[in-house]
Amino acid sequence: QTNHRKESKQIMRIFIISMDDPVQTNVFITSIIDARKEDIVGLAIAKGDRMTIGKKKSKIAYLISLFLIMGTFYFIKNACITLQFKVRKKLAKCGILKTHGLESYALNLKIPVFHIKSAKDKSFLEQLRELKPDVIINQSQLFLKKELLDIPLIGTLNRHNALLPKNRGRLTPFWVLFKEEKETGVSIHFVTEVLDAGDIVIQKKYMVSSKDNFNSLVKKNYEIAPLAMLEALDKLEKGEKAYLPNDSNFATYNTTPTLKEAWKYRVKRIKKVLS
Repeated sequence: QTNHRKESKQIMRIFIISMDDPVQTNVFITSIIDARKEDIVGLAIAKGDRMTIGKKKSKIAYLISLFLIMGTFYFIKNACITLQFKVRKKLAKCGILKTHGLESYALNLKIPVFHIKSAKDKSFLEQLRELKPDVIINQSQLFLKKELLDIPLIGTLNRHNALLPKNRGRLTPFWVLFKEEKETGVSIHFVTEVLDAGDIVIQKKYMVSSKDNFNSLVKKNYEIAPLAMLEALDKLEKGEKAYLPNDSNFATYNTTPTLKEAWKYRVKRIKKVLS
């Protein structure tokens, strides 16, 4: 792939929009940057994180649900990682520490960095048009509208932790286990204005074992995700358009688990361990 690009002197112009999340997302994004650094024309760090949920939903209830779903060890571990990351970012803003997170990583590679609160920001959209990206990779909590989606020559890609069209929506590894599905994986698909509804460029599958839990599925998904995204970029770069259908007639939709659903899952996990 790299040799092909050097010989033809053609570079796919890639722009990334991502939240700055130290638990999983940043490792995924930096893996893509490392593999395609010569092609990255910019990185936008978007407002929001994994705790960004609907305005009418309780963050406290969501935290309790995550505690029940993850278990004590992983919940505390992820909370500590996130808290330390946020403290370091605040200290960096005060000038006590160097710039931290995705911004620092990108700037060290001389990749332009933007900070955005909304994907509708006119100034940002104008700067994005000037960069003329072929592909945008979106890993933010922002809902992207037509005005932005029309900018890249090829399209905008998203990594989704499920086998679309099943399990559109949030926290998909939980729902795979909650519904006792036997197979899951990662889908790299085009972003449209309809949630998780764009054509699938690459899909990687694996079987769910009886020993799997939420944390193990998340780990497996993020091991697969960089490889899947890079394969999708390679496919688009070659002009291949044999996409998988993402048929809404077969879609299932998930939202943030309720406390009752999270508790039911935890009880089921305990029974499985004790049996």
